[in-house]
This record gives sequence, structure tokens and C-alpha cells, in this order.
Amino acid sequence: MTAAKTETPLYHTCPQCGAKGLEYAPAVQKLQCTYCGWQEKVPQTEAEIQEQSYEVFLRKADSQRVTLTAQEIRCPGCGAVTTLDPQNVADLCAFCGTHLNVQPRTSNPLLAPQAVRPFTVTRQQAFSQLSRWLGKHWFAPNDLKQLAQPEHVQGIYLPFWTFDCHTRSFYRGERGDYYYTTETYRDSEGKLRTRQVRHTRWHPVSGWVERFFDDVLVAGTRSLPPRRLERLMEWGYSPAHLQSYSPAFLSGYRVERYQVPLREAFAQAQRKMDAVIEEDVRRDIGGDEQRIDSIKTQYNAVTFKHILLPVWLFSYRYRGKSYQVMACGATGRMLGDYPLSVWKVVLAVILGFIVVGIGLWAILETASEQEPLPEPPRQEQSWVTNIRVS
Repeated sequence: MTAAKTETPLYHTCPQCGAKGLEYAPAVQKLQCTYCGWQEKVPQTEAEIQEQSYEVFLRKADSQRVTLTAQEIRCPGCGAVTTLDPQNVADLCAFCGTHLNVQPRTSNPLLAPQAVRPFTVTRQQAFSQLSRWLGKHWFAPNDLKQLAQPEHVQGIYLPFWTFDCHTRSFYRGERGDYYYTTETYRDSEGKLRTRQVRHTRWHPVSGWVERFFDDVLVAGTRSLPPRRLERLMEWGYSPAHLQSYSPAFLSGYRVERYQVPLREAFAQAQRKMDAVIEEDVRRDIGGDEQRIDSIKTQYNAVTFKHILLPVWLFSYRYRGKSYQVMACGATGRMLGDYPLSVWKVVLAVILGFIVVGIGLWAILETASEQEPLPEPPRQEQSWVTNIRVS
């Protein structure tokens, strides 16, 4: 078994009172002493946030042996040794509360973050937002806001990947154009009537589309539901708000190292791109309907960034059961779980059946009174144009 490596954590000492443990304060965007209130600016780094070549990084990583080992950190406050899992780069000493922060290094098999989106929503603001969030759900019990008991709140920086990519996709399929014929029939009273019947004429098509994808966001953690987390952070993510990575931004917060490796993350990004590309292909085919037989995509000039994004994690208890809520640390937007009121759900289902029934009745009444429609001109064009989508 490989021995755990001992690292000296990074921490900040207050120049006014000497306390170890300045924390990053979102309200003032500075480091602040939790004891005397002293503030100082976050040290600026000269490093620029740059995209990295996906192919170059993989070739380099494949030539190295990757070993994930826990790290033993000696607390500068009390001297206790704390073991951190590989995915955690910051934590609090369980004995004295001193902030422990391990600086990721380029020589470490785990890639160091290149950028961070600092917290801008404070703990107090997040708590206030939680109260409003609990009270706005119609399907929740009426007493949820009054009886919900917050149990825990934790600010955490979570790992994400972003990918840039230029794609060219070649497709084959069919384009469907509608045309109409007149049909004679007898109604329920035995009277002869006519109506328009729609048909589809299909034509084989092929072509290609292009698109540039910028900052496709993929969660690098398995600790939380990825789709919910990505949706939450897409509301507040903007490359313009990223700061060059500095350990000072992490002071006072938990930080998780990525658990989703780069190859797997890019495969997830490809699935997101493919969904957009399919819509591009349908628009390029045109017509009234489309059938896609095949799409072959080239992913060119792929670059990536490894970034940290801020999240507030809440847990609250209602009638003996615990629920989890996430809040974007940059915008305060929330997603999470809440109990459902049984009688409200039943009422909604009953109302839904009533609305559907009324709608069907109205459609049937309208159809029985509908007059014959004039026949539209036939569409005989079979040509298809290829449009580059960018």
C-alpha cells in the first residue's frame, strides 16, 4: 500500500490579531478575519485562464501512472494530523477548527484547477433565500415554511469541466413534405361530405452542418445529481466572472477534487453537443418532417478548462424526514427536494382530468360542425438545400 503523502496546508494569518484562519467573505470580496474583522484583498495571481488542448493533455496523462492516495495534513494550529480523501483539497481541522488547504500542484496526477468563480452570495443571504424557496411551491404542504428546521449549511467549491470544440457533422436521411388529397365520406347522419387528408412525400437527402461549441459545462463530482447540479450552475456560470485560481478564494469553504476523469467528462459533453447537432441537422433538412438515418461528427480543436464553482448545500427536516437543497453561490438560485401535499396532488389530478375532458368534448363538437376546406396547392418540389449552421 502506498504511504500517504504529508503536505503543509496553505493558511492566512491575520496581521492585526495573529489568528490563523482568514476566510473569504463574499459580501466584501476580500479575506476577512473571523475574530477581529480585519480585511485584506485577495492576492492577485499573474496566471491567465487558458484553454488546454484535450489531445495534448491525454497523451501526457497516458504516459504517466496515475495514483490516487489520501494525503495527511498537519494542522498549523494544534499540530493534529488529518487525512484528506483525494477528492478533498480543503477542510477544517476536526480538533481546533483551523482551515486546512492543500495547494494542488501540476506534478500531481490530479489536474489543478485553472479558475474559480468566487462566492458572491453570503451565508445569511442563502438562508433568507431558502426561506423564500420553501414558501413558493404550490404542491408543498402549507406549513412547510413554518415547520421546516434547517439542520446544516455548507459552502463548497465543486469541480467542473468546460469544453470548447468545433464540429462538422455529415448526415443522411429523408425530408418529408406534406400534400393533401380530397376524400369523400358519410357522416353519422349518412350525408356525403368531403375532407382534406394529409399525406407525406419523402425525398432522400444528405449534407453537413458545422457548429462551434463554447464552454460546454460538465460536473466533475459524483457526490450530487449531475443534471440538477449542471442546471443550477448554468444559471450562474459565465466565463467573464471566472478568476484565476488562488487558494485564498477557498479559505473558509470545503473544496472537492474532481471524481469524473477528463475522458468521461468529454464523453458527457459530446452527448450534449450531439443533441444540439441533431436539431441543426433537422433544420438543415427542412421540410415538414425529417428522418435521420445517420450522423457522423468530427470533433476538432477540442480544448478544456478545469474550474471550481460555488455551491451552498442545505439540509432541513420536516416532520421527521430530512431533505437536501442546493443554492448557486453566485446567484442564490435554488434546486432541491421538498415534501408533497397529498391532497394538493389529488386535487391537481382531478382538475387535470376535468380540463382534458372539456378539451376533448370541444374538439369533437368542432369537428362535427366543420365545413369542408378548400384543397391547398400541391407541393411537388423535391430539392433540398444545405445550410451551414454556426
